[in-house]
Amino acid sequence: GGGTPGDGTHLLRAMLEAKVQNACFGFIVDPETVAEAHEAGVGSSINIRLGGKYDDLHGEPLELHVYIKSLHDGRLTMQAMGKGSPINYGKMARLQVQDMDIIVASNRSQTFDTEPFLAVGIDVTRLDIIALKSSNHFRAGFTELAGTIITADPPGLTTHHIEIFERKNAKQPLWPVDERADYSPSA
Repeated sequence: GGGTPGDGTHLLRAMLEAKVQNACFGFIVDPETVAEAHEAGVGSSINIRLGGKYDDLHGEPLELHVYIKSLHDGRLTMQAMGKGSPINYGKMARLQVQDMDIIVASNRSQTFDTEPFLAVGIDVTRLDIIALKSSNHFRAGFTELAGTIITADPPGLTTHHIEIFERKNAKQPLWPVDERADYSPSA
């Protein structure tokens, strides 16, 4: 969607600090961490620096000790939006920390449906909280499953708070950043 690096850690950090249970996070993009998990193998426990590697805007890396629950090659078939289309998330890993599952993928993409979860052995219908890194496209695959959808707006390139981005070359006031913006049609 919006072109972010997909390695933002703000929401995941908040979930870990809150010690949420019966939850999962899908997915964060971090090819380095996925490679480490694939090298260590299923059943191993490793220390990682997860996410936050692209820039400072999307959060700091999370220093975690994780258990590697499962691994996948990331080649899936979309089941909601674009149903039947192949998609390649790159190598994936299911990591467990505290009481939460975290899916990590190698390729940037939104979470369109439940397939990335199923690929690593997670049945989202059995969880209380499913956190997704997607602004809108997830709705095709999750609206019917969700009791409630709560939209988070963590800092980053796709925030809804566009006023945080400096506008150095604007020649006129811009809506919604400047209340003086006027787009009345002229004759």
